[in-house]
Amino acid sequence: MKQDTIRIISRLIMTFAAIYNIFWGVLIAIHPKVILFDDSDSIFVIIVLQCIGMLVGLYGFAYYFASRDPARYWPIILVGLLGKIMGPIGSLHYIFTNQLDASFFWVNVFNDVIWIFPFAWILYHVYKKNLEYIEEEDDEII
Repeated sequence: MKQDTIRIISRLIMTFAAIYNIFWGVLIAIHPKVILFDDSDSIFVIIVLQCIGMLVGLYGFAYYFASRDPARYWPIILVGLLGKIMGPIGSLHYIFTNQLDASFFWVNVFNDVIWIFPFAWILYHVYKKNLEYIEEEDDEII
């Protein structure tokens, strides 16, 4: 696959990730009960979920910046990938210890699992030098 094609696909992946995370973050910040399957009224849980929504939305802005040049901003993609791996691991731990309902894992499927391969694909191409920095033109100061 040519580097230009890899760059276009990488930029699209990160752009979609940005849009998705900003949308999901705003949704959770405004309507945190959307992921509470037990319809908890605990103000603490609501506040924590709203904070998580804010963080997810901020990840979206980071992914937008990474979409401009995925090779240059690969550390953002790596942090995102690590989060996408650790989130489901944490959920599975709580599901298997009966502290979380198994249906919650669907949240991980759509917010984490579906992004693992695309993020890893970008990082693989950066590592293999199939995707390199976009060379910026130097602006001369007169």
